[in-house]
Amino acid sequence: MSGISLGRVTTLLLIGRAAGYVLALANSVILARVLGVERLGAYAYAMGVAAIFGLLPNLGISTVVTRTIAQGPDAGAGVLRAAVRAQALLAGGVLIAIPAFAAILPGQPVPVGYVALAAAQLAVGTLSWPYLAVLSGRARYDWVAVVELAAGVAGTSSLLAAGALHGGVAAFLWAHVLAAGVAVVVARRAAIPFLPTGAAQHLGIRALLRQAAPFGATAAVQSLYTRLDFLLLGQMASTAALGLYSAAYKPANLAVYLGGTVAGPLFPLMAQGRDPGAPVTFRRAMRGLGAAAPAMALTFSGLAGPLLRVLYGAEFAVAAPILVLLAWSAAANWLYAPLGAALQARGQELWWLASLGGGLALNAAGNLWAIPLWGAVGAAAATLASEAALVGLGAFLMSRKLGILPPVRPVLVGLGATAAGGAVLWMLGDVGSVPATLVALLVYGGFLILFRIITVEDAAIVVRWVRQAAPGWSRG
Repeated sequence: MSGISLGRVTTLLLIGRAAGYVLALANSVILARVLGVERLGAYAYAMGVAAIFGLLPNLGISTVVTRTIAQGPDAGAGVLRAAVRAQALLAGGVLIAIPAFAAILPGQPVPVGYVALAAAQLAVGTLSWPYLAVLSGRARYDWVAVVELAAGVAGTSSLLAAGALHGGVAAFLWAHVLAAGVAVVVARRAAIPFLPTGAAQHLGIRALLRQAAPFGATAAVQSLYTRLDFLLLGQMASTAALGLYSAAYKPANLAVYLGGTVAGPLFPLMAQGRDPGAPVTFRRAMRGLGAAAPAMALTFSGLAGPLLRVLYGAEFAVAAPILVLLAWSAAANWLYAPLGAALQARGQELWWLASLGGGLALNAAGNLWAIPLWGAVGAAAATLASEAALVGLGAFLMSRKLGILPPVRPVLVGLGATAAGGAVLWMLGDVGSVPATLVALLVYGGFLILFRIITVEDAAIVVRWVRQAAPGWSRG
């Protein structure tokens, strides 16, 4: 990593994103309290339809840029130029395709203009992706954090302004468009010192898209996979059900992004080396996520009702079962996100694409069956089932294609500790949410410490990374 501590920059990225998540959570509170259940459902539908088409501009171009620069920083000038041109063309396609798709759907729960604004926010935001890919390829995740935090501040500020003016759904969507524009400007300025300086070999857009095709297909499937529930709920249930689902989805989705923050920096690390096995850093990250994921899910399970009530108001507390299911889905995502990054970095992107395709099919079938029966709870259950399936598929592919076997002992101890913590949480439910959750976490953590799944050495490493990151942002 050219002398850059991956642990340090990852810690900086975690700190920056933690602040960004606080802002994103504040955004969700602003939206829920100003719009209410019905209008929040309309907002969530418009954003969900646009997010499905995140597959159109996200054709894997950024992944190609990141991998090219990680393998040879000065060899990526031609790739970057082609990526910027291609991303601009795709952004234009987004502005046309998303409203057209929304207009031909059988149900029209919101005005098409709302969807068009959500499309504009997506289109403008994609223009920053090539520059963020340059920073990722250089392993400058500290600067990625700076860019994301600046975009988060701009987003929250614009939403506060829309709320102060008592704006409706359209006003909040316009605020997103403004924040996306700020993110593009900040990303470009941050990437300038790290742009490739070698001789730029010409690369056409077609050649770039051919290289990016497997990654793009993976991104497309993942985009459909993560937003299909919003589309189907909007078509098969009420906007009120969609509003409740959206409120529960936000905290769980922020947890997913937190796991992705740890998994993301592993991509250039795994791309740099082709030696058999996994680097120590990768194994350490997997062990850390494996220990943290159930703890996160247990916390959300115990505090779901009070959390929703405090954040969004009493009318959203009934969404607690949805949040519990989505929290365990997020825990599963923490476990397979590094596996997907490793498989794509080591040339097994087609196999990972096939796995995501299977997860998408399972998710679609589960939603079509469960939503008519249980509404938003059914959609959350379908998500959990498909995420659990992806954990199994990812572990199988790591073993078969890369020869990296998951250690049996930590897996068995982790499952036992999770079961013990869940049983304690269930038995102490009448004591109170906070005491029951604390005891459940103590039981879970006690098992991990007793069987030395987490050790004092692990804690010392994390403390060292935090101390390295504490003096300030690194300068490139």
